[in-house]
Amino acid sequence: GFYLDIPNGLQGQLDERLLFEAMSRLEPRFLWGSYTSVSATTGLAGSRYRLHFLGSDIPSSMLVGDRMVEEFVLRGRCLRAYGRGWFFRDHQLARINLDVPTPPNNPPRVMQPAESTVPKPSQPKAAKKQKAATRDTAEFTEVRRKKVPRSSNTQTHPPHGLVGRPWTSPNAFAALAERWTVGYTHHTLSDDDVSSTTIIPEPDAHVADLHHDTAGEFVTCMNIDAGTPTATVVPLDVLLAELAALDAASHLAVSTHQAEVEAAHTDSNFDMAALVNAVRVDTLCGHLSSHPVEFGIQLHHLLAHDRPTFEFFVRQRLLHRWLRATWGGTSSFDRLYTQTFGKVASKANIIELFTALAFPDDHETLTAATENGDELSLSRFDFELVLAIAEVLLAAHGPLFFNSEAALLATTGALVGVIASPGAMRCLSSDTMATVLLTTQLGSELWRLLEVVYASDEDMRRILLTLHDMYELGQCDLTTLGQVQVHESAPCLIVNTNYQC
Repeated sequence: GFYLDIPNGLQGQLDERLLFEAMSRLEPRFLWGSYTSVSATTGLAGSRYRLHFLGSDIPSSMLVGDRMVEEFVLRGRCLRAYGRGWFFRDHQLARINLDVPTPPNNPPRVMQPAESTVPKPSQPKAAKKQKAATRDTAEFTEVRRKKVPRSSNTQTHPPHGLVGRPWTSPNAFAALAERWTVGYTHHTLSDDDVSSTTIIPEPDAHVADLHHDTAGEFVTCMNIDAGTPTATVVPLDVLLAELAALDAASHLAVSTHQAEVEAAHTDSNFDMAALVNAVRVDTLCGHLSSHPVEFGIQLHHLLAHDRPTFEFFVRQRLLHRWLRATWGGTSSFDRLYTQTFGKVASKANIIELFTALAFPDDHETLTAATENGDELSLSRFDFELVLAIAEVLLAAHGPLFFNSEAALLATTGALVGVIASPGAMRCLSSDTMATVLLTTQLGSELWRLLEVVYASDEDMRRILLTLHDMYELGQCDLTTLGQVQVHESAPCLIVNTNYQC
């Protein structure tokens, strides 16, 4: 039958109830509405909401003159709508205001579209072929990494202790880039049903064509001490020495990889499934830091043989990042969870929590318009989900990269944002993780691992494809969206665009 899609979805059950009431009064052929997909990973509904109607004809109440409705107004918000078989024409949207009370089955108040302020081109522009409409979602195309130019002073406010001082010296990144580049290689070993891939940094030193002196150059790095981030000014020469040491460590990692895989296979240090089900989040973080090879093996084993536990681990990892970004690493995960949400950190409570958490309206959905007038949308939940999983894959499969500030600085060409965790551990901020995943050669390998992890998950394949297409369109910088945190006095999420760690 006929249907209307709202790509950006609704704001919770109140929106859904009000929409149902309005549509039931306006159109007798209205049947029901629902989200088109529910993620098996987070338990969250996808962003696209679909309204179903009886019969295949366009309902008369959904017409504005000779045009199908293209936008609803609900609770003061404008919701783009796409009807079956209807295509976007111009910027003068046919709009129906659902906030205005109307008698049952009478046409709603129609809001005349305002005159478009977008200048019309003198000549028609050839429509760009839309990837989302022509590509097979079962296949992935290699992601081409485009270097995003970033200022070395992207933070608008310096961290505590650096007031009045810049984050970097003027030529620090230029001097670093002309002396070292950091590529990667990967090694995969298989033993029976156990497979392990390690990503090894390949630092490459350059001694010719040096135009910038290193004397006086510095970069501010965030060090974690007892769960507290501390801004430390690091001379560039110290970072260059770290890259030289990383070169030697990379050769050693290649030679010891086989022994580490065999040891992880025969002598386990922990039971990941048991720790996940017991909500031992901090303990899991410790094992990820101290036993990355074994952690990666057990992670992929859960994915293949115990998918519910794997999905529950992903939810814990998201909460870990959001809570730590808000409160730091000085308290336990259990205490932060209870302090923030008023309940103990149990499996049932965490699953229930994910049905209620929401982003503010202006950060809930990422959108990008294609040149032929269609729209791509991705929920911020799904974007955070990809970043969290990519970070775990980097920490487990590329610990030398993950733990080296110098390697990340040289790879991204940008400051490294961190999230403080207990002890000396840390996560990478959303902006830094997005920079690694979307703009670097290292990100290409992480992308390949993501495809392997979610090869049989249709929902996640669609999310990855949408993220790739949005990045390729280049309409918004996905690496500067800010850090997700938890509201300090209410159980909801916020986005801090001035995150300082």
